[in-house]
Amino acid sequence: MSNPATPDDLDTELELITSSLLPAEKLNAIPSELWPIVRIINITSDDSKLSLYITVSERYKRKVAVHIEVRSSSMGRDEALDWIDWVREKMEEWNEEEDYPLFQILTTHFLPLLAPSSPSPPSSPPRIPTPLNDISSKPHHCLLISHHLLSNTKRKDLISLSSDLSLIGFSKTGHPGIMYAIGSLPDLEEWIREVKSWNWLALRVRVAPELIEEEEGRMNYSRGKENGARRGKGRGEWKELDKINEALDWLKSRGKNRELILVDCGVGGSS
Repeated sequence: MSNPATPDDLDTELELITSSLLPAEKLNAIPSELWPIVRIINITSDDSKLSLYITVSERYKRKVAVHIEVRSSSMGRDEALDWIDWVREKMEEWNEEEDYPLFQILTTHFLPLLAPSSPSPPSSPPRIPTPLNDISSKPHHCLLISHHLLSNTKRKDLISLSSDLSLIGFSKTGHPGIMYAIGSLPDLEEWIREVKSWNWLALRVRVAPELIEEEEGRMNYSRGKENGARRGKGRGEWKELDKINEALDWLKSRGKNRELILVDCGVGGSS
């Protein structure tokens, strides 16, 4: 069991969370006068009707010390109960041995709820059922953004990992670091788990794996697929880019309006 975090530790983590927010998102954290709660945190977005209400008690980093609510002024009782179940499910991934467990759980599952890529909040929580084989094998895509991508080791590892998992995509080096991948659902989930295990500054899953059917035909041309490479899935195709405009152009080449996946995250939207 990890040692409890100090108030300074928590303040450092809140700064890290704040640095990962989109321009429309705001974090307000205040000390609590209600023992044993030590912080009350509100995260809102101008682009979403949803908000996050978080309380952290003095036993943090333990999961029992953190309570997260998904709130909305237009939320009914049934929807609120569904959100409670959804939050409970996501909190099962809490790992108190991580350096920044609150940052990890928020950036992976909760902050994406506030992103403008979802033009309207879901009427019920986005439950993820156990996928059928015919669905999980279809092309999905996902997007990760970090404060920067400069490490030569990370850059080489991304290329190697994409080949191992038969992924198509790119990494944009510099500030910010951008990683976009296309592949089967199980391969993308493994890719995210591995990439998240590396040491990052403000890494955030901007788009969790979601189905992208327009890629289905194009995935058939993955390098080496004709020779049975990677269990018949091919070796994938990964590119390293240097500029945001190159990333936007790459996305445009994969499908109409695909570049909006970045623009909606506040990257490359100015003209």
